[in-house]
Order: sequence, then C-alpha cells, then structure tokens
Amino acid sequence: MSYNNVENFLKYCNGPENYNFEFECDIESYNLKPSLERYIIYKATNPDAAKSVYPNGREFAILIQKKEDYKRLEDCDGSEGGRHTKLIHDVYYKLWGWQRSDLAFGRIEANGFGCRFGADTMNSVQNILNDIVNEIILREENKPLLHKKRGNVSINYLIELYADEECREKLLSALNCVEGLCEYTDAYHTIGNFCLVPAGFNGKRCILTRDYWDRSLQYLKDKGWEDDFNYSGNNKNDYYRYINYFFLWDYVDADGNAITLLENESGGMEYRERFLMKAVQLIKRRSHFMVAMLRLQQLLGESYAEIINSVFSKDDSAYNCYEDVLEAVKECLKDNLTDDIEKLLSKTRERIDRLPRLV
Repeated sequence: MSYNNVENFLKYCNGPENYNFEFECDIESYNLKPSLERYIIYKATNPDAAKSVYPNGREFAILIQKKEDYKRLEDCDGSEGGRHTKLIHDVYYKLWGWQRSDLAFGRIEANGFGCRFGADTMNSVQNILNDIVNEIILREENKPLLHKKRGNVSINYLIELYADEECREKLLSALNCVEGLCEYTDAYHTIGNFCLVPAGFNGKRCILTRDYWDRSLQYLKDKGWEDDFNYSGNNKNDYYRYINYFFLWDYVDADGNAITLLENESGGMEYRERFLMKAVQLIKRRSHFMVAMLRLQQLLGESYAEIINSVFSKDDSAYNCYEDVLEAVKECLKDNLTDDIEKLLSKTRERIDRLPRLV
C-alpha cells in the first residue's frame, strides 16, 4: 500500500525506519522482486535505456516502458516530483519546512539559509555497482558476461545482462555474494538516505564527486554554495548549519570534514564491501533519528519549530554525535519535556547505539 503522508506512515507502517519508499508506487509484481533487481528495472524505465547500443537491453527497456504499471515508477527522493512521491515530500516539509516548486527547487522555512534546495539521495548505487561489476566480470566463471560488454560498465550494460536469462542468473549470483551489497540496495531508498541539497547540486555532484556522499559534503565545505550551484563561494556558517539541520553528524568529524567511507577506490573488493557495510549502518542510524523527529513533530505540533531554531540551526560548529543532539533537544524542551517525549528520545538513543558506526 501507499502511505502518501507522514501521519499514515507513522500510524500504519510496521518499522518505518526500514520502509522502502519504492513501495509507494504500489506495483505488486515490482515490489516482490529483490531490491537489486528493482534497481535495474527502474533504470530500464529511463528513456535513454530504450536507445541503448545493447540490443537485448534496448528491447527489454522498450517493453518495460510500454507497461502501464511501470509508468508509475518515479524517483523515490522526490527530486522530479510525481504522484507517488507525496510521502517523501511530506517528510521534507514536516522535518525541514521545505516544499518543492514547479522548478524542482524550493526554500525552507528557517532563518539563516538564503539558498533554495532540491531533493536528493545521499549514498548512490550506480558508481559503486559499476566498480563491483568491473571486478566480478574478470573472474573466469563470469567471462560470458565480459564478452557482452561494449566500452565501460554502465547501467545499460547491466540492463543487457539482466535481459538475458542466462546472464541474469550469473550476474545476480555473483552480486549476491558481495558482502553488504543487498543490504545496501535494501537501505538505498529508506528514509535515512534522503536529504535536501543546495539547488543544482544534485545534477552536478555525479561529475564532481562520483555521487559519493562523503565527497559531496567535503566539496560543499571546501567550495560553499548559494544557489543553482555555485555562485557565492565558501560560507562555513552555511555548511555547519547544513550538517546540523539535515542530521548529517555521522558523516563528518569534529572539524566538519567529511569522514571517508570508501578508503581505497582503486583497491579490491574488500574495500568496496567495507564501504557498503559502513554506509548501511549510517543510513540506518539516521533513519531511526529521522523517524523519531517525525514522531516528535507530531507530539509538539507548531512548537517543533523551537527545536529547529534552537538545536538544528546551530551554525558555529557541527554536533559531535546523536547523543549530543538528543541531549540538546531535551535541554531545549526542559519546560515541556513530557514522559512521552522523554521515552521517545531515550528509545531513539538506544536504537542508534545498537548500530555502532563502522567508520
């Protein structure tokens, strides 16, 4: 079922921290597939896939794009709008006061930010998946996959392999053996991997940072931003406020520098597996915090703005950890700290603590 708004999401979803927003499209045959297969099928709905140089992949994409059900698939982060992104847009509004305009960008209802923002998915799949496939197709048992490749590994190449039943089985078998990959694609479209970025950065960061979130944050810290990326130069106050406002503490050190997740991009599979496992933990930790803040917003109503202004708009430095933030929230609410709120914050801390950072 589709939840469409935060109220339904929190009331009816069993485990909202782990809910995959791909299910908002409500296509049963699609939702029943493993997340890695859903990813490839979703990419096949892109018009470019129907122009692929790979014949089987091109035919597969054309067939997928003709199916009425699959026309409902949309980018889960809400960056392109659409009927089935109502829930994530409501999340953005409830937590951060952001609404998407007709031009995809919008301002947030908070003091301090002068720029517009757009929706984005933080830790992406395609580049790390390309690197993994590049390695596995060199293995002797996977040579039939290698023989189909034209040029660099790309999503169109993966669609070509997926379109061939024999290649699909071999590809998925190899990918399922990569530690952390299935968990990563499962977590990819959960709430903790969605964020807002300065207007225009979504489209630019693939080239600037290969879509890695740690590199994206470091780029923002070093280069700064204003709007339609990048006109104003560096502004550390904007950067620290950004980290605090969007709950990104796990991704930076005490000085606000991004913590490297992929330690050796040219290294072997063990480095990529380590990256996947670290990223999954960070996504899950942030998911628990975001769901808790949605529940807190429900409990406080308009008073939630006090938390935004007093805690999350801090711009002189980034908080060290979730524990510090939760304490700051309690301090802000000390005169209005009900048993329900204290219980919510305590449980959130326990859940996050059970998922230690692997960085």
